[in-house]
Amino acid sequence: MKYERYKPYHEKTADEDFRLNEKLALLSIVASNFMMTGHSPTLVMTKREEGDEVLLPVGGGQKDKAREIISRVDFRKLYRGGKGRKIDPLMIITAICMYVMRKDNPRRGDIRYSNDFIRNTGLTKEIYDHISGKLDVYGGL
Repeated sequence: MKYERYKPYHEKTADEDFRLNEKLALLSIVASNFMMTGHSPTLVMTKREEGDEVLLPVGGGQKDKAREIISRVDFRKLYRGGKGRKIDPLMIITAICMYVMRKDNPRRGDIRYSNDFIRNTGLTKEIYDHISGKLDVYGGL
């Protein structure tokens, strides 16, 4: 039997990339921690610049958007471990979720780096800025 050549990341199917399933499991942990919206957009009372409050759709499945980014982007391109830089998929997934939530609702104030969960993943503002910059380049959603 001929040895199959190693497939590049973008050719792998979900079944072949067992790591993807691990990442999606981590996504569930992060998503429930941030109470990210699930599938359909939720209507939220939002204060507009004009001063009035209107119901605006917020969300549209933040978790779905995050899932799409996670399955599409090669984590090694987002953030490389290196000298003394521990690389943890949970940290990258947390950054992706924050990216999605901030794109969705820039005024969301509860995403602080002092948040215990974010601190425990090792995510800092510098790392987040780096990853979100890369996501912008790769055409974040």
